[in-house]
Amino acid sequence: MSGLGAIFFGILLTPYPLVSFGQTQFVRLVPTPHMQVTQLIKENKKKEALTFINNYIKTNPNDPQMLFWKAKILNESQLQSDRDEALLLYASLSENYPELAEPHNNLGVIFAAQGDYSKAIHYFELALKANPNDSLASENLADLYIQEASKYYQNAVNNDPNNKSAKSKLEKLSPQALTPLPSTVSPAITAKPATASDVVSPSLKPR
Repeated sequence: MSGLGAIFFGILLTPYPLVSFGQTQFVRLVPTPHMQVTQLIKENKKKEALTFINNYIKTNPNDPQMLFWKAKILNESQLQSDRDEALLLYASLSENYPELAEPHNNLGVIFAAQGDYSKAIHYFELALKANPNDSLASENLADLYIQEASKYYQNAVNNDPNNKSAKSKLEKLSPQALTPLPSTVSPAITAKPATASDVVSPSLKPR
């Protein structure tokens, strides 16, 4: 077990006091702060979760799991100021906890959405350096490589319509990619599975 999952798992291993009812003893389940945030997020109560997190980190400012959740909630906001704060939080987590793949991956998604593919690739590679088995970062990085390969194959076809080799390779990536690519490509950030044919707007996925 690695990354934020390991940290979260470790936090949950908290002893709970036993409550006795006659001859039977029951474990009194006292929810940890992390369990409470998890439940709020599960119930889509993002505003309540953010308030809880902000109060918690006043006395626990270096809790990576809470900071990660805060960044995730802010990044899903409609306000640009919230998304800017999320970017700063992810960047801080990436720098201070380089062993965690999740912040690197989400930074990669943000920069890809902005069209900064070199930074996006850099952060996806950092995610895989932190956790070589991170399937999500691997998929996101592959989507970006397909995007870039498609662009250059398309350039080759545009400059030489008789270049059968480039055209064949482009067709293998995506039959739809034979149409000229837009000058500015903004990858879609969705929770849907990415496909190899989605080369114009690859679906890069944050956690």
